[in-house]
Amino acid sequence: MQYINAEHIKKIKKGDVRSFELLFNSYAESLLKFAVRYVHDLNIAEDIIQNVFMTVWKYRSELQEQKNIKSYLFTITKNQCLKYIRHNKVEQEYAARELSTESESTTPLDIVQEKETRHSINNAIQELPEKCRIIFCMNRFDRLTYAEIAEIQGISIKTVETQMMRALKYLRKKLSHLNKK
Repeated sequence: MQYINAEHIKKIKKGDVRSFELLFNSYAESLLKFAVRYVHDLNIAEDIIQNVFMTVWKYRSELQEQKNIKSYLFTITKNQCLKYIRHNKVEQEYAARELSTESESTTPLDIVQEKETRHSINNAIQELPEKCRIIFCMNRFDRLTYAEIAEIQGISIKTVETQMMRALKYLRKKLSHLNKK
């Protein structure tokens, strides 16, 4: 991923398509993963991300070079996801889709154990309280800093730290059986 700086934003404001494509290529994938955690549906998340970038392009003249574009994009994505959830009355308790990546394990038993481990981890993450789960996923999967999470969520950094501490404590306890295998 290439770093997007103030010069790129200036070019986007002037309608430079290449700079906008760079912005899209730099952030679309992480925004998509972020959106999936809210809406629990890849196709809907893709639509939301498409709308986010269409909105950014439509209102590109209002972009501010001095603002953190990453936080700005994640905030827009979060708001679009919440708008979708409100509009469709989607409940946050639906389980996240299990990743179905093929393993390079050598035996069928290894494959089954790996699947069970992934399932246990995904379930444990989904059992976290919503706010705690979202903050944990933003940090661990989207690689956002505590400061970025605080800005996106509209909370203090201390709250992010507390939520991460609670998430990690819960996950360690819930998944302690995995260390014994």
